[in-house]
Amino acid sequence: MSRIAPRAAAPIERPAFAARPAPADGLNLAQVPALLRRSWHWIALPTLVVAGLSTVFVQVVSPRYTGEAKLLLESREAAFARTASERAEQVPPIDEQAVASQVQVMMSRDLAREAIRRLNLVGNPEFDPSAGTIGPVQRTLMMLGLAKNPLDRPAEDRVLEAYFERLLVFPAGKSRILSVEFRSKDAELAAKGANTVSELYIAALEAAKVDTARYASTWLGGNIDSLRKRVAEAEARVEAYRAGNGLVGSTGASGQPLNAQQLGELSTQLSQARILKADLAGRAKAVKEMIKDGRAFEIPDVANNEVIRRTVENRITIRGQLALESRTLLPAHPRIKELTAQLQDLDAQIKASAERVGRTLENDAKIAASRVESLQAAVDGQRDVVVKGNTSEIQLRALEREAKVQREQLESYLSRYREAAARDGESATPA
Repeated sequence: MSRIAPRAAAPIERPAFAARPAPADGLNLAQVPALLRRSWHWIALPTLVVAGLSTVFVQVVSPRYTGEAKLLLESREAAFARTASERAEQVPPIDEQAVASQVQVMMSRDLAREAIRRLNLVGNPEFDPSAGTIGPVQRTLMMLGLAKNPLDRPAEDRVLEAYFERLLVFPAGKSRILSVEFRSKDAELAAKGANTVSELYIAALEAAKVDTARYASTWLGGNIDSLRKRVAEAEARVEAYRAGNGLVGSTGASGQPLNAQQLGELSTQLSQARILKADLAGRAKAVKEMIKDGRAFEIPDVANNEVIRRTVENRITIRGQLALESRTLLPAHPRIKELTAQLQDLDAQIKASAERVGRTLENDAKIAASRVESLQAAVDGQRDVVVKGNTSEIQLRALEREAKVQREQLESYLSRYREAAARDGESATPA
């Protein structure tokens, strides 16, 4: 069996270094100049490069100026320029969504084209570089169909991209203030650009309100004539129906239909006639009973009669004489018979007068009964008229309501038309 004999490891030689003293901790002031002398090229070279590049940049790149304008968004519409319904409602506050919407309005292309015309940006090398001479390379590409002629595009469309790159519109924080910034190499153009965009935005708001008011007045004016005709037709239908159904002047002072008022009056008269009938019948019955009991002279209508009053006085006198004579004379005496006959005659006169009063009361009671019957018939007939007239009154009220609605709508249109016409002017529509 073979064995591998171990080899002795050769000694490794290590270089010997001379021992140096350990540097002190930190950097003292005496070592700073030496350090700067050793590293001066690392400081001077970058400084010179940066200075050179800065000089080149300042000489080559043109300066940019930023014009700024601020707009406060709030409703400044005068109260007299608003409709009655709008004045009754509270003006809603301008929220963040409304501010963002106005930002988009200011960034619209229509407003941009107008600003480009106002600022004369077409042909300005900063905004319309393609308006200059077309180079040979560009011309060759155009001839080969590899490039389009920039002059074929509308001049304002060529400037739009550069215009929007230099225009910045944003809300100032969470406020209702819009900041408009416009950048340009020309300081005057930068300031004029911000102001022009702001002025065009305000003018657009005023024009929109004027157009809205003018459209409203035109629309209302076109509908007022037809509405007037409908109102006249509705009122004519009311009058025709009222005349055809006998409802002319059908409303009295109390606001009730005349038929109902007449029924009420007849019912009142019927109640009074019944009371009178009962009173007369009761008095006639009382007179009969008093005549039957021999107390006819106690009847008020009999006692109040002047002739009967004298007859009663004579009766009392004769009755006294009869009593006086009866003391000395017998009943068969002629004097007693004479006085008795006179007394009976007076009693007959009083009874006859009482019977006449009774017959008069009975006749009055019969007349009252006849009146009650006639009034009852009149009430029944009037009640039928009222029942039949209720249907006509209901239909009449429906027609009157329709006419009233049409009339109120016409008045509302007229009021809105006058207010819209008052708005139809720039002085009446503040932005």
